[in-house]
Amino acid sequence: MYRKMLHYLFIIISFVLINFSAYAEITYPLNTDRGIGSLGRIEPRSRVIKVSHNAGPEGARVAQLFFREADLVKSGGKLAVLSDYVKRKAEVEAAKARVNVLKAQRVVEQVTLAFNKKEHLRFESLKQNSVASISLADTKRLAFEQSEANLKRLSAEIASAELELRISEAELENTFIYAPITGTILKILAWPGERIRDSGLLEMADLTQLDVVAEIYESDLPRVKVGQKAYITAPGFRHPYHARVRELGFQVRKNDLNDTDPLADRDNRIIEVRLTLEPKAVVDLRHQIFRQVQVRIEP
Repeated sequence: MYRKMLHYLFIIISFVLINFSAYAEITYPLNTDRGIGSLGRIEPRSRVIKVSHNAGPEGARVAQLFFREADLVKSGGKLAVLSDYVKRKAEVEAAKARVNVLKAQRVVEQVTLAFNKKEHLRFESLKQNSVASISLADTKRLAFEQSEANLKRLSAEIASAELELRISEAELENTFIYAPITGTILKILAWPGERIRDSGLLEMADLTQLDVVAEIYESDLPRVKVGQKAYITAPGFRHPYHARVRELGFQVRKNDLNDTDPLADRDNRIIEVRLTLEPKAVVDLRHQIFRQVQVRIEP
């Protein structure tokens, strides 16, 4: 009976070891004795961009959105219109009307100037021949000079009004929010009727290219070179993904990815290294932005 119990125990231990090795083979196929290991996070190469408004310190309220979450928008595409659009549009129309009125006055003044100039020259000729009085000739000269001054004043007012029109048009343009890049809308932060806060209107990113940002210990950085191959894995991944080191960071700082661990070494100093993920990973991981992963860079 004792031998039978040992036999059953041997079967159980063998079963556990076989399953454990199979699990390890699927989830962690990498040789942990070689290369450089670290934690990392998935990020779009474009970074996640927080789009906000340009309405000044008084802020702005959303009147209408032209997209939904998960929509793909092109660079320069219209994303939203702010609530002061109607007011700014009226200011533009008023500025245009003022410019048109001043231009019409200038046309009238040009006709008046031409007439007063003709009269001035005629009476100057008559004055020299003693046909017209000096005072009447001087009156015609003053009328001519006044028309010249009025024309210069109107030209200056038109230039000023056109500048005001340009300012009004710029303020009207600021009531629209445009996409800074071609990308996907990840999250809407302010809906119609809500005021845009410091967090911005929305978050968007170009999901056609994904990176992994690995936090490499400063002591390991001399072993990392641009172009090195790497592997990315995480719990739940069916297989590791290939990556390649693209750029090395410049700043040494405390690690971020261990901050939630009460046993983590707070004195660890790291440098961020960006790795380009293979195209297959982009398709599989585009819905897992900022997910934590394990990174192993080959020596």
